[in-house]
Amino acid sequence: MNSRTRSVLLLSVLLMLAPLAGAQDDSQHTPMVLGDFTLSGSTTAGYRFTDVRGFQPEYQEMINLNKGFRVLDFSLYGEANDGKNPFADEFSLQLGSLGGDPFPTAQFAISKKKVYDFRADWRQSYFYWNQNDNVVLPIVAAAAPGAISKGLTANQSWATVRKFGSADLTLYATNNLRFHFDYYRPSDQGNTFTTRGMDFFGSPSFWGTYVRANPYAMLAPLTDNTNRITGGFDYTLRSWTFHYSIGYQTFTENIALNNAAQGELSINPIALSLTEPLANTSWSQFRRLSTPISEFNFVGKPISRLEWRGSYMYYRYEGPVNFTQAFNGIAPPASGPVAPFTVSEGANATVTEPNHIISQGFTFTILPWWKLDLDYRYSRFTSDSTGSYQSLFNGVTATAGTTETIWRDGLSDLSISMDFTPIRSLVIRPGVQFMKSDVETLTNGVITPGRTLTTKTARPEISFGFEPSKKFNISGDYHGTDNGASYTAISPHTQQATHFVFRIHPIEKVAIEDELRISNSRLLAANFQNNVRSNAITVSYSLGEKFSIFAGFSYNSYFATGDIQYARGSGLLSQTLEDQELDRTWSGGIEARPIKRLGLRISGNHDRSSGTGAISGEPPAYGPMVFPMITGTIYYNLPVVGQFAVDLQRTYYAEQIVPVNNFSANLLTLRWTKAF
Repeated sequence: MNSRTRSVLLLSVLLMLAPLAGAQDDSQHTPMVLGDFTLSGSTTAGYRFTDVRGFQPEYQEMINLNKGFRVLDFSLYGEANDGKNPFADEFSLQLGSLGGDPFPTAQFAISKKKVYDFRADWRQSYFYWNQNDNVVLPIVAAAAPGAISKGLTANQSWATVRKFGSADLTLYATNNLRFHFDYYRPSDQGNTFTTRGMDFFGSPSFWGTYVRANPYAMLAPLTDNTNRITGGFDYTLRSWTFHYSIGYQTFTENIALNNAAQGELSINPIALSLTEPLANTSWSQFRRLSTPISEFNFVGKPISRLEWRGSYMYYRYEGPVNFTQAFNGIAPPASGPVAPFTVSEGANATVTEPNHIISQGFTFTILPWWKLDLDYRYSRFTSDSTGSYQSLFNGVTATAGTTETIWRDGLSDLSISMDFTPIRSLVIRPGVQFMKSDVETLTNGVITPGRTLTTKTARPEISFGFEPSKKFNISGDYHGTDNGASYTAISPHTQQATHFVFRIHPIEKVAIEDELRISNSRLLAANFQNNVRSNAITVSYSLGEKFSIFAGFSYNSYFATGDIQYARGSGLLSQTLEDQELDRTWSGGIEARPIKRLGLRISGNHDRSSGTGAISGEPPAYGPMVFPMITGTIYYNLPVVGQFAVDLQRTYYAEQIVPVNNFSANLLTLRWTKAF
């Protein structure tokens, strides 16, 4: 039975039940009572059917909705009758997307007025990325001149799950004093595939050519988690509020790398990798950092026209880092034909990372329509690591020793701005931001020039909001950035950006919104240029609960180009990277309720991207793409029984250059919602 047939059959059942529904009492349901609490809530459950054809991993990346039974939503609210319950006044439980959907959530809250508040949250997110690397692009293999080889693609993929859990308890000692206790735990776990050039400490100069030309595919399972527990107080004294938290935090990470296949060749189709296979690889890294936590902030008014705010935060991460790797294969020596090699190395280090962040801010009301804001923030980050390392190349020590590496990063940030309200409908906010970054690196007490730099930045900006009537308003901002130096090859020296939003209500039932963004970035030293132009317009019309419609169009133009230089290996390799995209998205939707209990919704969008991204001398690996999706819903409310709904989604994804990633999908979901 296909999805269209299922939809027709279910709709027929709903229409047959319609006369029975009309004959029933349409009164509200009787509240549920449990002890001292009156309960209310709702639940939505359903079953999803899927029909996916084409490259399944791309569907998981873009949509990842699979078939099966789902608890799409569950909510339960309890309220104590006249505050009779001595333990709690109210509580709530909310669950969503349970049963296999990519973003399940759970929240629980319970409180007693002026006694305590408790909240617990949990959410989980699945992330997939797996482009099809079995694609043929017109790249000539150096080992077989004139032959067309497998194309060079990213060879990056992952399937990871991230979990976030938190619990917060607030105790009310008095009306002005509250104590709080908080726990937070994020984690990340899963399998990833990446690429790596096989390098090591103390490798000879000729080894750089082999590393540059031969990235290999690696399986890289990872797991990391953070545990943070804090406690503190909030105190209010007239116009002053003080907050302090003290606690402890740990971070643990495990990463491993292994061959995707034994005796594998480089992913580079034009490298001489046919004679340079990598036999075996074992690479692992472990680190565990812990830190005390101290966070203090305050805000208050020493005088009626002056607000004073400030904060101080202190962290001191410390812990061990362990690293080992071993690999062997075939590679070219300094001269002569390729030959077998073996490499092994290990390192152990202790890292200490103290971090101080202090801020002060003032808001002074000069006149009722004129305010001055002044904020200063200084952060000082230091990393001090002492490690012992040793590497062996073909059984001979390549390098060994103990190294102390120190990073010092000081950032000063001063912002000055003013708020002008010359008339009630107009707000103007000019300002300027000054930043100074001092990065200093020392190796065994000697400054490393290539990684030590002072950067001064000025960032003038102005924003405004104007609402002359309820039918029209406009807001916008402009900012420019001028860096005195660039720390990386893609840190722009200059940047100008502007943003405008227009909202128009020509008549009560019609709304029009338009948003415009323009950004230009430059770095002359690397011929880096980045231009972004985007505009999005949405028009909506509403005729009460019976009928509404909307339509939208968005346009995004992206252009980036710059030079890339690879210093490692024989000769300096310079290439130009260029990325140009033009994205257009059409969207629209309609919702109607032709009769009292029957409703329908149809919405969809059509995404189209054109342009290519490539490195000079190589054909583009991606280019034009089309991704439309349409969703239709029809629902019917049956008194006492609840609401039945049918969702039908149809979509497909089509790439022009790499069509092996394409897929199409039909999704049918049958839902039942019941309030109680």
